[in-house]
Amino acid sequence: AIHMSYSEQKIVERFFEVYKLNRRYSERKYGPFMPGRGQFNCLLVLDERGTLNQKDLAAYLAIRSTSAGELLKKMEKKGWIKKETSPQDKRIHLISLTKEGRAEAAAMKQKRSKAHQDMLTDLTEEEKQAFGRGLEKIEAYYQRMEAESIESTE
Repeated sequence: AIHMSYSEQKIVERFFEVYKLNRRYSERKYGPFMPGRGQFNCLLVLDERGTLNQKDLAAYLAIRSTSAGELLKKMEKKGWIKKETSPQDKRIHLISLTKEGRAEAAAMKQKRSKAHQDMLTDLTEEEKQAFGRGLEKIEAYYQRMEAESIESTE
């Protein structure tokens, strides 16, 4: 067992280093499951939310609507999505996953899940729980900071 005291900077650097190693190792072991992170995220959002218009999809992905348009063109070429005109408003396109798109999203989620499990292989149950609690606190901090920054801009 390795027991030493880490500076905060070293902990954070190591965290990002481990993230990069996990990505590299996982893509070698399971094949690429991030066909451009944008497309992966887009598949997941549509898989979870069902049909969305381009503006809402762009908002979920936190990208500009024009960027979403480029992304959707690539995904349409691959047969992952279909665009339909909204019956209520002909100017709005509704975007949803095709059968192929849903299958692709499922395959990626499975690869990602395996990759995530690999990351914790050498941790004891106690270490896993401590790590989980630590991440939970970090997440809560950022959610608090985000909420405060939104309040201060309104």
